[in-house]
Amino acid sequence: MKKSICIEKIYLEHDFYERFNQVAQAGFDCVEFGYWPGRDIARIKDACEKNSLTVTAFSADFKASLIVPDDHDAFLEYIAQSIEVAKTLECKNLVIHSQAMDDTGSFTHDGSGLSDTVKLYSAALTAQDAAKLAEQAGVTLVLEAVNNISKPGYYMTTSRFTGDLCKVVGSPNLKILYDIWHMQQMEGNMVENLRRYADVLGYIHVGDCPERHEPGTGEINFDKIKRVVCDELGLDVVWGFELDPEINSADCVQKLKAF
Repeated sequence: MKKSICIEKIYLEHDFYERFNQVAQAGFDCVEFGYWPGRDIARIKDACEKNSLTVTAFSADFKASLIVPDDHDAFLEYIAQSIEVAKTLECKNLVIHSQAMDDTGSFTHDGSGLSDTVKLYSAALTAQDAAKLAEQAGVTLVLEAVNNISKPGYYMTTSRFTGDLCKVVGSPNLKILYDIWHMQQMEGNMVENLRRYADVLGYIHVGDCPERHEPGTGEINFDKIKRVVCDELGLDVVWGFELDPEINSADCVQKLKAF
């Protein structure tokens, strides 16, 4: 099981670049973060090389939305730029969403005012073109469904939506990012949905529910989910700990080691 620490949530008491050192010192060898604009990519690469860390994922959309037709070219341009960053960092997964969000999690272009038909066709066509870029570069785009409780107006809110889109596009380089915290709120029935979309499952985000804390603090049966994904389905995907620690970061990551 590949376990990755999200430094946009954990070790926030440290400078961004120091968080890489903290992850390595805690005994993890994988790390993920959010958006790359404004970040010193060379410094991130150096920190990863010094600490033998692998960047497993970062966000590859920022100001252009998958569901907005007029954003098609800008979306692809940003994907292309993100791919170049991924090559530098030797990162194999790029996270995308239905709507553009900035590094604060706020919509930069939500597609409000467009019909559902327009949004759906735009998403399929743009995702198809983006997947071609990913195929050429040897990276995987992982499409994340997000709850519309904490993100009112979010469009793709279920694994059925993102999973079916990936199946229609049919590219091995477009898969879903299944965020357990988001999906427990939106649809539940997680084991069945993970089975249904096993062929397009590319990445998992871990966080308990209702609070987005460490596994074992809420209502989710993570042991069952792990058995299904790892043993029954035999999937070797990254489990990214994108969660808000209930305890201090040092104790949190020690707890995550046992996950």
